[in-house]
Amino acid sequence: MPRAQPDALELEPGEEILATAHASFRGAAAASTRATFAFGAGRMRDREFRAWRVAAESAGFPVVADDMLLAITDRRLLMGKFRMPGRARVYTAELTLDRIRQVVAVRHGLVVGAAFVLVGGAIVELEAMRGRALAHLVGVIDELLSG
Repeated sequence: MPRAQPDALELEPGEEILATAHASFRGAAAASTRATFAFGAGRMRDREFRAWRVAAESAGFPVVADDMLLAITDRRLLMGKFRMPGRARVYTAELTLDRIRQVVAVRHGLVVGAAFVLVGGAIVELEAMRGRALAHLVGVIDELLSG
């Protein structure tokens, strides 16, 4: 039986998850590819994640891990750490929809990139390999923002 986590976010009454996706920091695919052929591969990817994290957090975008689980509801974007299949999903950070001005997804070969334009003009980018779910999540957010 999964244990409750003290920092886990719960869905509010009447709130339901509309779409989910796994995503990584922008540049994760390239960092992983370069790291495959380099000594200290883990450190190289971690260094690039830390640089992205500083920029994302300074823009007001909550970051929970280098590989995240995203979920969109009609009110907010939830973020959690990626867990192995079969384990309970736990969301520990949120970004309310009123903080997102625009979102767009673009395919770059095997990678789908998602750019979040936040209120204030900051842009935070995420990406996913086999990014169909991320592109769908972005489409749902776009509909919610324009509706």
